[in-house]
Amino acid sequence: MKRIEYFELFSNLSEFKSIFDCDGNEFVVFKQSNCNNLKDIRDKTGFEASENHIHLLNNIKSDEFDKLIPIAQNLGKALLSNLKYYFPQKHFMVFVSLHLHDSMIIRFHQKWESEEPYCNPTEFTNPKEKVFMFEG
Repeated sequence: MKRIEYFELFSNLSEFKSIFDCDGNEFVVFKQSNCNNLKDIRDKTGFEASENHIHLLNNIKSDEFDKLIPIAQNLGKALLSNLKYYFPQKHFMVFVSLHLHDSMIIRFHQKWESEEPYCNPTEFTNPKEKVFMFEG
């Protein structure tokens, strides 16, 4: 990836838009999302978590993994802060995952009534994988 593409990638983490389904539910997605018209979304959490995931880094090397932990935490907190700034009435969950020899992914979804969060970070016990969750 070119250097400018990294800046574009990180810049996209602070731009959002709202889209609505036929029932009037407001979904918050990254601005660069191609979704504009929604029909009946049954799994709101799954939809937002899938639509709002960005691969920040691929092929994480062993010497990078531990150094990426505080970076992942800071990016997760920053994304949550941006979401709360633009949508103060909504409750969000942000996840940042690190997988050794794989990817660093950031994603978010709203906390939808009667739906479970996208994942539970405590279930990830493999030392080659970390998942952080930020809620607010």
